[in-house]
Amino acid sequence: MKKKAFLWCLAAMFSGTALADSHAQPTVYGRYFAMEVSDPGAVVAAMQKYWGSATGKKLTGNATLSAVVANGREAASHTVSVFYESAAAMAADMQTASGSNDAKEFVAAMSKAMTLEAENVFTMTKMKINAEGLGGAGTANMLYGMTVTDRTRFNTAINAIFESKAAAAFPGNILMGEILAMGDTPGTHWVSFQSKDMATLLNGVEAFMKSADFARYARYASEFRNIESCYISSAVLDNSE
Repeated sequence: MKKKAFLWCLAAMFSGTALADSHAQPTVYGRYFAMEVSDPGAVVAAMQKYWGSATGKKLTGNATLSAVVANGREAASHTVSVFYESAAAMAADMQTASGSNDAKEFVAAMSKAMTLEAENVFTMTKMKINAEGLGGAGTANMLYGMTVTDRTRFNTAINAIFESKAAAAFPGNILMGEILAMGDTPGTHWVSFQSKDMATLLNGVEAFMKSADFARYARYASEFRNIESCYISSAVLDNSE
C-alpha cells in the first residue's frame, strides 16, 4: 500500500511545464521521493510518457529525476523532487491526476521499476539565485538535512550567510526550506547547493565552506542545529526539457 500510495502521489506531481520565477515566490511547496531503481531506463520512459500525456500537460509542478552519487548508508539510487508555486497548486494537480488513465499507466510502469525508500513534504522559503535558468540533465546538487534546535538563532545566522559575499560568489544557487512531514526520518530543515555540473558544485562548496563568512556561521552552528544527512546527486531528467 505504501508503494502504491507513493506512485499515485508521484503521478499527481509531474507536469509538462516548468515552475516559473520560483525564487520570486515567498513560499514554494514540494515533495521529495527517494527510490531504489532496478530499471532506470523504464523509469525515464514512464516519466517522459506521462509528462507528454493529456493529463501530464495539465499539471503545473516542476519535477526532476536525479541519480544519487553519494548518500551514506541509504539504499536509494535515484530521487525525484517536485516543486509547486503554492499548496493550492499541489492540491489542484493531485485532483487533476486522480483516477486518470494516464496516471494509471504511469503507476503500472513505475511499479515494475522501483522501490520507495523515503519521502517527504517540504517548503522552500529562502533562495540565493546566482544562476537564472539553472536546471536540466547534468545539474549537480548537494543537499543537507538538519534538525534546528533554536529557531531564532538559526534564522539570524542563516539570513546572514545568505546575504554574505560567500553566498554571492557561489557558482550556482543556494536554496533552503523546512520539512513538513517525513515519517521516521529526522530533520526539520534543508539546505541545497546547485551548480551546472559536478566539478563546479564540489569546487564551489569547498570555496564556500573555506570562506570567512561560513566560518562565522559555523562557529556556533552546533548550538542551534544538527546535521542529519548529506547527499550528492546529478539530474537525469526534468519536465522542462
